[in-house]
Amino acid sequence: MNNILDEVPGHIRLVRNDKQKLKKILNFILDEINEEKEDEELEIPKELEKLLNSIAQSIDCGQIVYINLDTMQVEEVVPDMEDPEDYELNYNNCSWATKPEFYNWENTLRFAPLESHDSFKIMETFTYQIDDSKFQNQLLHALNNRKPFANFKWKIDNSQYRQD
Repeated sequence: MNNILDEVPGHIRLVRNDKQKLKKILNFILDEINEEKEDEELEIPKELEKLLNSIAQSIDCGQIVYINLDTMQVEEVVPDMEDPEDYELNYNNCSWATKPEFYNWENTLRFAPLESHDSFKIMETFTYQIDDSKFQNQLLHALNNRKPFANFKWKIDNSQYRQD
């Protein structure tokens, strides 16, 4: 298995400058291998739409956000406060810590930061969707070298693709 896994990047590198062949590989992966279902058009309730910016900022800081869908109350917690038992163990004797209310909520929506490999996958997918081959190569270079997240962010933030 590892030998096969080691061969794949080499074959991709061979065609890295050939956009048509790369798209062919990507389409094969998406059509034949990727088992994820097509993204359905989601309709976001207006109450939640107002909270999206705040939620995005919180998860960007590493917090987990809970929304009580009955009252639209929002609560942000650090990951080690998410489990009631962990809270009791780590924070019960801290005068500054407040026990999260979401433990008692029945109808909740949870937003959490992505795992780093999922974030990397999103950046990589975005890179292959860009039509500008020069900029695409710059992004691939950023992803394949030291500090890929910081370098990718810097490249995107200083480009015409920031909104995309």
